[in-house]
Amino acid sequence: MYIIVIGCGSLGRTLVEHLTAEDNEVVIVEKNEQKAKKFAEELDALVIHGDGSDGNILKDAGIERADAVAVLTEDDNANLTICQMVKKFDVPRIIARVNDPTKEELFLGLDITAAISPNNVIVSYFKNAITQKGKSVVSIAKGKAEIIELTANEKLDNKKIKDITLPSGAIIGIICRNGEVIIPHQEEKLKKDDLLIVITKTEVSKDVLTMLK
Repeated sequence: MYIIVIGCGSLGRTLVEHLTAEDNEVVIVEKNEQKAKKFAEELDALVIHGDGSDGNILKDAGIERADAVAVLTEDDNANLTICQMVKKFDVPRIIARVNDPTKEELFLGLDITAAISPNNVIVSYFKNAITQKGKSVVSIAKGKAEIIELTANEKLDNKKIKDITLPSGAIIGIICRNGEVIIPHQEEKLKKDDLLIVITKTEVSKDVLTMLK
């Protein structure tokens, strides 16, 4: 994928490192000149010094062929402005960082792919790790749903998906078995020690954990 990252702080840097490690072509747009020089020296990505809300800078970054743009500055107003500019180029996927969770609705009103509040994600992860018996990977849909990771025990061994009665609003979405990722169908049989990725509404997550444990 051809991906543009606008605003490369510690979060952006980590994201770029992951993206480039997976052979994506990444361009960084960074307004701070010193940071831009540092990233150009240390990261495997093209770095452009400039303002991400400037259409000419975006064109220099290759916005017209971008598959995705991540807007990650620490200024929500700047991020809103940049998202509005990026939308003019019909980029398929636009992801924005929201530093103030109360502004999330403003970003979603732009009809972008995702507006992510790092603080909310971290708090949700810790809350679920403390209160749930399974391992909650992340809360989604503004806390209304969760992705839970757990290991199949001997009671689930050789059971078909269709024979496991989960609450309405929960599904086993992925099975990881011996390094293989399986998207299961209803006839799929579970094996002891399978890693199960369950997508569930938050309101029934405790019931899901009780049933699968």
